[in-house]
Amino acid sequence: MTETVLLAVGLGMDAMSVSAAIGVRWNGPRQKFRLAWHMGLFQFAMPILGWLAGRQLAELLAAAGGYIAAGLLFALGGKMLYEALRSRPGAIGQETEQAIEHALHVKRRDPTRGWPLLALSVATSIDALVAGISLGLKGRAILAASVVIGVVAALMALLGAMIGQRVGKAMGKPAEIAGAIVLMALGVVFLWL
Repeated sequence: MTETVLLAVGLGMDAMSVSAAIGVRWNGPRQKFRLAWHMGLFQFAMPILGWLAGRQLAELLAAAGGYIAAGLLFALGGKMLYEALRSRPGAIGQETEQAIEHALHVKRRDPTRGWPLLALSVATSIDALVAGISLGLKGRAILAASVVIGVVAALMALLGAMIGQRVGKAMGKPAEIAGAIVLMALGVVFLWL
């Protein structure tokens, strides 16, 4: 059991990092819930898929998965950086800024909804797919391990979003820029892992 928890913590680090970067700007209760739920759900499902898919398919997906994850994280980080640099710092209140953006039909896309959330959930759980193969080869009970992995990932994603929120409140726009840079850096790191 200790080995499974340690594996779960290792797999959940990506979810926590991404959630912290996103939580700087998007940190309402629903956004935190969506991040935690989806990160946990995908971290739960991917080991099972890996276990079912077999070794050959997982090796193919793992080889391409790093590039896919890197591209998705880098693109989202770049978009967040662009939006953070484009916004006006402190000149007007956030509600006024949102009203102006709404009037101009320019809205920041919430990455905790729709396709961006799906892409982030897949990108951060590709390594769990490979872990599922490993667990299958070791003859481990996949369902119990997947539940532990999913719960730990959800809790770590929630914690990451909460950390991001605190940093965002303390630092404001520089934290948004830092969060975007963290996502892009994670994308680059995924190319070498």
